[in-house]
Amino acid sequence: MELKRSKWQLIVGSIILIFGVILFEVFDLAFLGMGIIFSGLMLIFIGIHWARKPKTELPDERYMRINEKAGFNAFWTTLGISAVLVYIDAYFPLSLKFREFVTLVWFVGMFSFMIYRFYYDKRGIK
Repeated sequence: MELKRSKWQLIVGSIILIFGVILFEVFDLAFLGMGIIFSGLMLIFIGIHWARKPKTELPDERYMRINEKAGFNAFWTTLGISAVLVYIDAYFPLSLKFREFVTLVWFVGMFSFMIYRFYYDKRGIK
């Protein structure tokens, strides 16, 4: 296991984990503390996962370019959907709550990123 590639993830994940435990135990912020603890654990597990991968499985330039292009297009799709929802709610009141609005925009962004990644993976990058 080569920790040089994921050393920062393990260190930052441990710091986030300790910060979450302090929020959970000392300040009695259960929901926020558990969320931050979960984030720290996920970062530590990601670091361990990347440390165990052989160098032949690390992402190459094509994979990085596909993610970059898909992320760019997913961002603008998400921004467009949020703008459309704001205008629809302004002119035709749907009485959307903030949580429903954010959840809808988040799902659109997540699925558009996956669709764009699949599209650019099959089509290729120019």
